[in-house]
Amino acid sequence: MPTYVFFNVSAYGHVNPTLPIVTALCKRGHTVYYFIGESFADTVQQAGAIPVIFSEMPRSQHATPPGDKEIALLPLLMARESPRVVPEIVDKLKSIRPDRIIFNTMLLAPRLAARILQIPAIGFRPFHSPRRPSKDVELNADPWVKQLADAANQAIKAITTSYSLPDLTLREVFAAVPGLTLVFLPKSFQVDAAQFDERFLFVGPSFTAPPPIPWPVAENSESPAARVYISLGTLRNNDPDFYRMCFAAFPAPDWSVVMSVGNQIDLQALEPIPGNFVVRRSVPQTAILPHTDIFVTHGGLNSTMESLYYGVPLVVLPSIKEQVTTAERVRDLHLGLIPDRANLTAATLREAATTVLQSESIRQAVYHMKDTIHSAGGYLRATDAIIAFQGEVHPNSTL
Repeated sequence: MPTYVFFNVSAYGHVNPTLPIVTALCKRGHTVYYFIGESFADTVQQAGAIPVIFSEMPRSQHATPPGDKEIALLPLLMARESPRVVPEIVDKLKSIRPDRIIFNTMLLAPRLAARILQIPAIGFRPFHSPRRPSKDVELNADPWVKQLADAANQAIKAITTSYSLPDLTLREVFAAVPGLTLVFLPKSFQVDAAQFDERFLFVGPSFTAPPPIPWPVAENSESPAARVYISLGTLRNNDPDFYRMCFAAFPAPDWSVVMSVGNQIDLQALEPIPGNFVVRRSVPQTAILPHTDIFVTHGGLNSTMESLYYGVPLVVLPSIKEQVTTAERVRDLHLGLIPDRANLTAATLREAATTVLQSESIRQAVYHMKDTIHSAGGYLRATDAIIAFQGEVHPNSTL
């Protein structure tokens, strides 16, 4: 049976969509290795893969998650480190001898390793991204960025020379499109979907639906309340002022609220917690969503897709560019609203939630998207496509 090697970023939003695919491949008798950071080694092992400790992403020097500028600079930072990272990966792959490489398309090293070892590669996108590569980082604005870009280009030159590859620019490496790229959303949700050809397989959200759990908030059966689930994701969620605003926005008896606040926040800073709220550090999201009437979310793609999978409309509060793109699709497709977060108050948040909850056009659009997502195929379609992929060694360039 074939051997597959996954490469991914050590973040829940990137890893989670791949786990049911890994499990499905292993159940069918395939061998799966998974290159990932140490913090996710147990997670991928529980899914059935053999973890290989790996991290191409540079460690942040700041306590806060990376913003848009830091994310834009990642290709340069990865390229600069490639003479150190790529040889180590190549040596490990030589011992594993995989039939296919399956990689997160924001990573650089597996792209180069696949070229060096002539291994067919499959991409996957656990994020909302444009078809064409984004514009280069503005180099003239910051001398440090110009220096970093020069170092990145020299590093790519060193790799291509060392392994006798044709001359390649960093942009050319990232612009190359594999014969198969899995995209974890339905095509109708994709911006500029017509630009994507048959090499892109839109499978929708990739997860195994768990049994639903009971709604954990005690409710008055005589006065049914609207059920609200609130989560800002796993990275940018340390926002006590926002959570206290939610207490004011959704009072009893009209609202019943489950709120996931993450591991960074001081829970005592939120007290007293209203009786119509349950506040947890984490919530089994796909188990609570079947009971939810409206989801107040940061707009992570996985969270958005999971909400729509269960037919739950959204109020989206994005904080980075990728989330803004997802939020704008939610708004443009009439699946929810985007309040102005910079001027958000308890009253405007409640108004947005009420509008979404009462809108018949939003309800109908959400139900239609739910049907579209369910027919996209999810992890089973992705697994079938991986097994069926014959592939080519050299990906096609978009340039």
